[in-house]
Amino acid sequence: MATPGIPLNSDELVNEIQIAAPPERVFKALVDPRQVVKWWGQTGMYRATEYKTDLRVGGNWSTIGVAAEGRAFEAKGEYLEIDPPRLLVHTWIASWTGDVKTTVRWELEPTKKGTLVRIRHMGLAAHPELAQSYKGWPMILGWLNAYLERDETVDDRKPVTG
Repeated sequence: MATPGIPLNSDELVNEIQIAAPPERVFKALVDPRQVVKWWGQTGMYRATEYKTDLRVGGNWSTIGVAAEGRAFEAKGEYLEIDPPRLLVHTWIASWTGDVKTTVRWELEPTKKGTLVRIRHMGLAAHPELAQSYKGWPMILGWLNAYLERDETVDDRKPVTG
């Protein structure tokens, strides 16, 4: 189970989870467009329907999807650091937060049981109201874990209702 947001300081949220898969497999699930749309989301909540990536420093990534009420959303950014399979850092601009730019840092640490995945969402001090909109990272890490450990996809998950 993913840890809840650990406020290291007022500028970032930190969450982590242990996944029984090697770092190479976890990294691939984070950047492969075919895989991202399989695991990122839950019917009745939101789900990614398209993911594009130019996996290089300075390259862009984007995802579009559908929220529970049928509203379209987009998240996008630029890759700042890439060190497979240990590190992925990119900017994060989400349509639902007024296109404010923050930074997301994925740290993958090999362990005896697989990989410790730590996500740091930074740049929140200037926009403290956004921290609440990013409290969903533990759930997202849970989806990633379910995909990698049990092959569970968005379509396999029980829909969220009412």
